[in-house]
Amino acid sequence: MRRILIAILLPFSLASFLAGAQDGGKASPWKPLLPEDAYTELTARSIKLIEETSKSTDKSAADRIEVEAAILTAYSLSSKDAQGKSASLLRGAARKAAEAARKGKFKDLAEFGKSIPASAEVKEVKDFKPYLSATEPMMKMFLSKAKGGEGIHPDLHYQVKLKNLNGIEALLSSLASKKLNDENLAKVSKELPLLGYRIAAVGAITHELAPAKDADKWRAYSITMRDESIRLAESAATKNADGILKAATALENSCIECHSVFKNR
Repeated sequence: MRRILIAILLPFSLASFLAGAQDGGKASPWKPLLPEDAYTELTARSIKLIEETSKSTDKSAADRIEVEAAILTAYSLSSKDAQGKSASLLRGAARKAAEAARKGKFKDLAEFGKSIPASAEVKEVKDFKPYLSATEPMMKMFLSKAKGGEGIHPDLHYQVKLKNLNGIEALLSSLASKKLNDENLAKVSKELPLLGYRIAAVGAITHELAPAKDADKWRAYSITMRDESIRLAESAATKNADGILKAATALENSCIECHSVFKNR
């Protein structure tokens, strides 16, 4: 997983994207992948994170809000009712959050959740720049908490080393290295589906960051990231240890392959 981070952090220009349609001859990465309960929980967590981060004095607060606004937008585009009013208002609010963060207007986001109903509807997202101005902060989420990553839920600390490393990257590596036993499978069965869907949303966003050269390869790796993350989530929800192992392994392999192609670009 670490290897893809370097590849993704390269300065690629942001492409425009269109929800639920074809854009410039390439297939849209957006599809209704989120179950309703996961959508409800994940969006609630993103809203809370934006509110909490707005009260932080950390110098990375603006970047973190932009990242969460982007992911919140991705959730809305991945919902069962992506073009409905509720999802459309969420996209409008997310854009306002990103803009406020860039201007340092953190006080405007203290009650971000309450602002959503009054936001302008955004049926389509044609340009990602208003939501995310840089890719590096988004990719840092996979690192350990100590290195600036977002860390993982305590329920996913099924090994002592994962509690110490506390990062998505370390978790995926562990899941790919050995099949979970029944005890550990039960422990991660609630939180791992949510994390899987979160990574799937990031994969869909990444699809839209393709460089001019070998764009098709880039997009193929991104779709693999999205689809294997979905499989990871679904396998965890059904307590399918074999499925988790296969999905985590495929994710790692895709990262390594992507890195081998784009490392020196």
